[in-house]
Amino acid sequence: MAKVTGPLMSIDASGAFADTMVYAKWKGINYSRQYAIPGNPRTANQLQIRDYFTTAVAAWQAEDQTTKDAWNQAASGKPLSGFNLYVGEYVSYRIANAGAVPPSPFLPS
Repeated sequence: MAKVTGPLMSIDASGAFADTMVYAKWKGINYSRQYAIPGNPRTANQLQIRDYFTTAVAAWQAEDQTTKDAWNQAASGKPLSGFNLYVGEYVSYRIANAGAVPPSPFLPS
């Protein structure tokens, strides 16, 4: 990934250019990369993990504020939010326990 100064003869640029290059900004630094269409093989495993993420988000939304506060506290000092930590742990729990849904409330360990 190349750092870009003055992309496309301008101060700033973002978006795709002729489906060959993509210009964007990350943490205040302009960059460009080759345009890519991501693969989506839709394997059974991929669909299952996506389902785990979907149910993790729904479970977070159903948790009470006390549980959310516990996850936010557990995530403090880390480069992620309580929501991110919750979803990651929720998905990891399901993978480790043959798809079993964690108990509610699901609290940080």
